[in-house]
Amino acid sequence: MSPSQGSHIGTMLIFYRAQKTIKVLNHPLFRHYMRIFGFAVLALIFIALAVPLAYAQQGHMKLLAVSETEQGLQGGIADLFLEVKPGTGRVFLETFPLTKLDTQISTRFAKQIACDFADVDCSRYDFFYTITADSPIIAGPSAGSAIAVLTFSIITGEKIDSKTAITGTINSGGLIGPVGGIKAKIEAAEKIGMKKVLIPLGELNGFNDSSNESLDLDVIRQKSKIEIIEAATLDEALLEFTGRRFREQTENLTINENYKDTMRQLAVELCSRSTKLSGRVSKEANSSNITRIRLEQALNLTRQGKDAFEKGHYYSSASFCFGSNVEYSYLALNELNMSEAEIKEKINTVLLDINSLEKSAEKRKIKTITDLEAYMVVKERLSEARDLAKAAEDGMENRDAGVHNLAFAIERFNSAKSWEQFFKGEGKEFNLDKEKIKDACRVKISEVEERIEYVRLTFPNSISNTKKELDAAYSDLNNGNYELCLFRASKAKANIDSVLSVFGVELEGVDEVIGRKLKVAERNFVEETDKGVFPILGYSYLEYANSLRENDPFSALLYSSYALELGDLDIYFEDKADGRLLHEDIISKINVSMTMVFSFGIVLGIIISNIASKRNKKIPKKKK
Repeated sequence: MSPSQGSHIGTMLIFYRAQKTIKVLNHPLFRHYMRIFGFAVLALIFIALAVPLAYAQQGHMKLLAVSETEQGLQGGIADLFLEVKPGTGRVFLETFPLTKLDTQISTRFAKQIACDFADVDCSRYDFFYTITADSPIIAGPSAGSAIAVLTFSIITGEKIDSKTAITGTINSGGLIGPVGGIKAKIEAAEKIGMKKVLIPLGELNGFNDSSNESLDLDVIRQKSKIEIIEAATLDEALLEFTGRRFREQTENLTINENYKDTMRQLAVELCSRSTKLSGRVSKEANSSNITRIRLEQALNLTRQGKDAFEKGHYYSSASFCFGSNVEYSYLALNELNMSEAEIKEKINTVLLDINSLEKSAEKRKIKTITDLEAYMVVKERLSEARDLAKAAEDGMENRDAGVHNLAFAIERFNSAKSWEQFFKGEGKEFNLDKEKIKDACRVKISEVEERIEYVRLTFPNSISNTKKELDAAYSDLNNGNYELCLFRASKAKANIDSVLSVFGVELEGVDEVIGRKLKVAERNFVEETDKGVFPILGYSYLEYANSLRENDPFSALLYSSYALELGDLDIYFEDKADGRLLHEDIISKINVSMTMVFSFGIVLGIIISNIASKRNKKIPKKKK
């Protein structure tokens, strides 16, 4: 066969196959299925466009704000928007114009509080917040309660009253804290026609932070047309916004038996040591005023420890006995009349004991919140004991102070050793790897820093104690001691919250603030217990705050803040698989909608295809 013949045959084959393809494409059955496929594709495109709209949840509320002017703080209104979309738990914030304080941290914390309060797994969604105002405003923590309310509304589907506004910080446990410019904010809310404004409980009992003008809530209520309501907690605020309560305490707190037994044993050890040390102090200790005063303090603390033990307040008993041990230990060491060389030898022994116990603690596996709390306490006490021992060594020129520091170091070490008993691995297990704890520490530090800046700007109070704890937390972070960093940052935040919680509160009102904090803490502990977590530190501090409440209210205030701050550490390590999804399980609804729309598209395609086929049959075919 010649090349030209082969080429001709190839051309004929191509032409033949093309005719066959055209016949297939024109076949009614092929066109019928193509129509079905086409309508199915259109249905999928419709779903792709509709699903993101179904996923997104949006909301808006008015935000009370203040801006700085030459005349002082001036009230204003901002708009707070929130859109929630499927994601990975990220928080985005856009403000216009820029706020004077970084609001990102308080926004993130308020979102976390709201998600925990609603028991919703927010790790599957991204949160987009927008704050817009006509002029630069002072935001920061003061927007926290409003952000928490709006977030709760969106993730639960609860409608909120658009004629109600709120101002106040949001703190651990959902506690609402004081803010600045209250009077200006109330006036601004009244101007735009709000019917109700919520303010932090007890704030209008002091002085206006901008003009030193005495503020009385009853007087302001008489002058204002707007309803002014005090709210202490997020639950109380939501009652005003929705008409419903969501987290009332319905049962009494049940103390974990393992905690009770362990703390009882710890108290027995420390109080027995008081008896042992007191036997080393001779009656001649009364010969000088200093030793007599210290002995009286030791005896008084021992009595308080015994009374607390009889009431079943074992942490309080241990704390009182620890204080007496420091005094007895000092008196016993002082009577030995040790030389400088002997004191240094004693110091070296204490330092060796500290290093040994620290290595032992670092080998422990941390699986539960109880393990984490025990590790934090042991590490903190050992760190403090080491600092005291070194201070005793460096300050030998003042022998009395050196001996007292040595006694304190010895008792701190013994206290750390007693707390080791809580390493039992009991309770709900969490992912507590180093990176998780490091992230939690960073978040806490950020929360402290924001509050410090807010206090400096709005409430010019002393923050030296907070700065000291914060600096220690940073040091631990840089040295890789993330557990200790988290503990110290939590205490620093409790310090600054204590300052904020009593701003403008008269002395007689401090006890009410303490009671409010303890009530919220107890409710939180009930819920923590239901989740399989008993906060040993939080409960210990709650008990101690109650013991101090009558005779030392400001120490009680601090420990009540500790109880709140350290009572829900699990929110940083929660197993997200246990949390609920957004209201009415939006994911399931969307999956059902997708199935229905897809099925509808196929059915619609079949119907239209059949109609088209019947029409084609009625059309007479042309002769070839």
